[in-house]
Amino acid sequence: MTTTDASPITAAVWDGPALLSALRVAEDALTANRDRINALNVFPVPDGDTGTNMALTMRAAIDEAVASTGGSTAVSQMADRVAYGALLGARGNSGVILSQILRGFAKALDDADAMDGRDLARALAGARDTAYKAVMKPVEGTMLTVIRVAAERAEASARRTPLLATVLDEALTGARQALADTPNLLDVLRQANVVDAGGQGIVVVLDAIDAYAHGREVAEAVAPPLAAPADVEALAGDTHGADAFGYCTNFMITGSAIPFDDVRAEIGSRGESAVIVGDDRIVKVHIHTEDPGALLTYAVRWGELSQIKIDNMNLQTQALRGDAPSHASPTMTGVAVVAVAAGDGIAAVMRSLGATAIVAGGQTMNPSIQDLLSAVEGVAADRVVVLPNNGNIVMAANQLPGLSKKEIRVVPTRSIPQGLAALTAFLADRELDANAMAMCEALGAVRSVEITTADKDATIDGVAVRHGDVIGLVDDRLVEAGDELVAVTIAALVHAMIEDAEVVTVITGADAPVDAGERLESALAGSHPSIAVEIVDGGQPHYDFLIAVE
Repeated sequence: MTTTDASPITAAVWDGPALLSALRVAEDALTANRDRINALNVFPVPDGDTGTNMALTMRAAIDEAVASTGGSTAVSQMADRVAYGALLGARGNSGVILSQILRGFAKALDDADAMDGRDLARALAGARDTAYKAVMKPVEGTMLTVIRVAAERAEASARRTPLLATVLDEALTGARQALADTPNLLDVLRQANVVDAGGQGIVVVLDAIDAYAHGREVAEAVAPPLAAPADVEALAGDTHGADAFGYCTNFMITGSAIPFDDVRAEIGSRGESAVIVGDDRIVKVHIHTEDPGALLTYAVRWGELSQIKIDNMNLQTQALRGDAPSHASPTMTGVAVVAVAAGDGIAAVMRSLGATAIVAGGQTMNPSIQDLLSAVEGVAADRVVVLPNNGNIVMAANQLPGLSKKEIRVVPTRSIPQGLAALTAFLADRELDANAMAMCEALGAVRSVEITTADKDATIDGVAVRHGDVIGLVDDRLVEAGDELVAVTIAALVHAMIEDAEVVTVITGADAPVDAGERLESALAGSHPSIAVEIVDGGQPHYDFLIAVE
């Protein structure tokens, strides 16, 4: 149990130091619970890091607030510092969403010197709104649902009383009820009879703040083993699609009093892979759409259009199939590539394909936004392509364009095989947007196969897994389980439609048996002699094989 470091705080209002003290208790509670949350990942793979990401994000928020205190006691300024630290320190999708919750919380407090229950309700409503806006396609049954219901209950309570502790009680009650309901809202949770890990993290945070308000102990508020939180962050976090056709459309709207949120929502609904940033004066758009003319007709209603660029992805895809990319130094044109990778072998391959800088990270060790930003700022180029190479890092990468003066394009690679495919489409003498487009298009030509060891018993999508089994995943979907590495790998490759492939690249992990690559190559030579097989020593942890099927 975590105990608060303060006597009961029953005062009608909190100032900045009181808010910081409450958040310190929340950080301690997340740290105390993180291993439990991590261990309760519904999928039997070593990537259950929701608790770690949320705890590290909160720690970064607290560290920033303490370092830049400036002597002010205003609750609004403290909340601003916390939100800024959380943004830079956010790790993984759950950490990014938590940072957006804290950002919305801070924005809603305006210039408030102190906070009562009504201010708290307004701040939680701001947290809810900002978190939902951060995700282009919000999914209910996740941490978004939990913060939404908490905010709704807080608003209802604040209409009856201004007492901060009472409003907190209601918010916590709503969050707990919403968490319990997540399996009814998200099918993957219902199948496994579990609750959402990110939502559990929100309950831990609110319970800790409520404990501080009442001077009580903080409960180890995690679900029991039979109703464990699930790591479904990837379902909530992706703002890019993997669409292969249509028109890549880029433009800028310049006007006045542009209703940014409405315009962003409308434009985003008209295509895929949307990246839309700006404010009420300038809106910058990148989107893949089937009808760019209709989109521009809508956009011109709000102001002058400029920087219009439309590329036919169908034709580019055809051209790419005949390209033989040259990977000269990207500094020749001022375009650099920053890629995330775990394993010296994978890093070396990515550098050979044109990556300028490598950020260490991947499964179980997601780099922070600050780590990614430091790499972007450290390359000798004003235009940068970022490859996150993991579905749990995409959201963090998507925050970079708003934090740097450099031109940044995030290609939403969700695996190492996708990252390698994207790099094969990189041309050093091609412009930034054209490179990003070609690299996005390359993702549709590769299927990712991952072979690892199950860290718990589970049954997912009809595949029964026991702790210690070899398991195979195709594009993040569990497809095979068994007790023999090569046999499970071959079966997983069948699910990846290997019969249609021309090239299979096998990246061997640090813990794979020394002869595993040779045995797999020999088996494939016998069953699929027409397919070219390449074996690469990747040195990655946790995964015996990472395989690109092209």
